[in-house]
Amino acid sequence: MTGGHRDEYARRVDRVIDHIRDHLADELPLAALARVAAFSPFHFHRVFRGVTGETVAGFVQRLRIEKAAAALRDHPDRSVLAVALDHGFGSAAAFARAFRARFGMSATAWRAGGAERWRRRWRKADQQLRKAGKAARGRRRQTRRVSVRVTEMPALRIAAMRYVGPYGARGIPALWQRLRAWAAGHDLGPGPRVKLGIAYDDPSITAPERCRYDAGVVVPPDFVPDRLVAIVDVSGGLYAVAGFVGTAHEIEGVWDRVFAGWLPGSGYEPDDRPCYEVYRGDPTVDDRRGVFRCELHLPVRPL
Repeated sequence: MTGGHRDEYARRVDRVIDHIRDHLADELPLAALARVAAFSPFHFHRVFRGVTGETVAGFVQRLRIEKAAAALRDHPDRSVLAVALDHGFGSAAAFARAFRARFGMSATAWRAGGAERWRRRWRKADQQLRKAGKAARGRRRQTRRVSVRVTEMPALRIAAMRYVGPYGARGIPALWQRLRAWAAGHDLGPGPRVKLGIAYDDPSITAPERCRYDAGVVVPPDFVPDRLVAIVDVSGGLYAVAGFVGTAHEIEGVWDRVFAGWLPGSGYEPDDRPCYEVYRGDPTVDDRRGVFRCELHLPVRPL
């Protein structure tokens, strides 16, 4: 069953890859590619990266450059500009920058012997790369192991403060400090304080300075906010839950293991709701090293 679920993920991503290959010269918006895969647009980029090891944008760029390089080699009569336009580049300058970044030479140099030198270098390095690949696959198998349970979560209402900027930066701990100070001066109802961190953007797509993050504390349904917080309603439903202990810089890697290691064989796919982190009680494990504990919640639905 697990293998069948992984195969279904691979088939859906392969549909996208085939679509990209057939439409390299076209605009390829992320939402349209998510529709091809029949995945939620909200999480599709992360699913694609988990299955392929590449971002969508990185894959499209690499494929365009590599196909263009083959065309330059195989069709010496075609102009560089014509090849660039045929493979989705809007100008010769954009193509020249991308080509040099990928191959370390100009398209003209590629045609004048660079392609053959590149081929010889690749063949010479191939055996070493294969050995390295086997070792890397072994390491990936170890790092992908993460304990996940799927559970039904209730809808929650939180009083939240927002941070806009790079995830893992100092602004997020400072945001939590402000929220804790605010919560200490307010009656938030009976029971232990449950706090949520909601990351709305994928940092591999969104520019760091535009990433949005809410730090919130669960409040009663009738809670009336003041001007320092906003009320955010968090949807209930089915969630995949993984435990985390580590630093802010390590949490993204565990999210990636949930997407790349657990999700494809789980029988679930991401639902179109934000992921969030749950902090119960005092999450501090080692204040000096910045180590804390929380739960990672990924919204899912049956595949």
